Amino acid sequence: MATALILRLSQTFQGVIWNTLVDQDSQRLFFEIREPLKKTVSFAALNLLNNQWLWKDFALEEPWWVNLRAVSANILLFTVYTDSSNPDKKSVVAHDVDKNSMAWWRNGFSVTTVNRLFVRGIDSRFPEKETILDLFTGEPVQHAEFDLADSQNFPVIRPFQYEEGTTHFNTVKDFFSSRLGFLAVVAVEYLEYEDLIIVSVFVNESGLANYLYVLNASGECLIKEKLGENLKGVALDSFFIFSGHLIFVKNKNELTSYKII
Repeated sequence: MATALILRLSQTFQGVIWNTLVDQDSQRLFFEIREPLKKTVSFAALNLLNNQWLWKDFALEEPWWVNLRAVSANILLFTVYTDSSNPDKKSVVAHDVDKNSMAWWRNGFSVTTVNRLFVRGIDSRFPEKETILDLFTGEPVQHAEFDLADSQNFPVIRPFQYEEGTTHFNTVKDFFSSRLGFLAVVAVEYLEYEDLIIVSVFVNESGLANYLYVLNASGECLIKEKLGENLKGVALDSFFIFSGHLIFVKNKNELTSYKII
């Protein structure tokens, strides 16, 4: 039976989708949405299992100098920059996803690694000393076993990236030129998944434009999506696969998800 795709979600935000985190245990997606003109940032959480939003438009007290850092075991970590003129001055805020409330915070702490039990980082009071915190309480832990193999090891499938002038780029360029009649420029992102070929390409059409194509094994085009136009530059990491979903962003603000069946 041939692989098919079903559109599950198309959600447009007011700001730019700046960053995305995934939680492999709960199959949730977390988004950082920035509005540069207003200097505000908000956050949203999506459950891929039922395609329902846990929450949208969530914001911390700090309106701008904060971003998503990591998620594990239902705890979402934010980095807060406490001095806008010095990016080294940071704090961490831990948010309980299910309760949608703050679990704990620690001033002067910079996160380096997270696993399902602990948060490892640097306490600004002891800049030469590594500190490990309990993921659920934020309290320092002595002699904790911190397994790096368990740290943010998410089953996210991302494409290969090929720049113009490389052998792989030319192969993809020639393939699409013969099949679909256009010339790819600058860079391509290429992924084979099950019996699908998924490619993000840049083309010249009254400016630089970015398209996403999904083809089946027979070369039939199943999806053609325009991700952006009149682009000033190339932004890679334009799509990924997580929990059986093809996920990408259009026009910087429209989240799109296709279920692969």
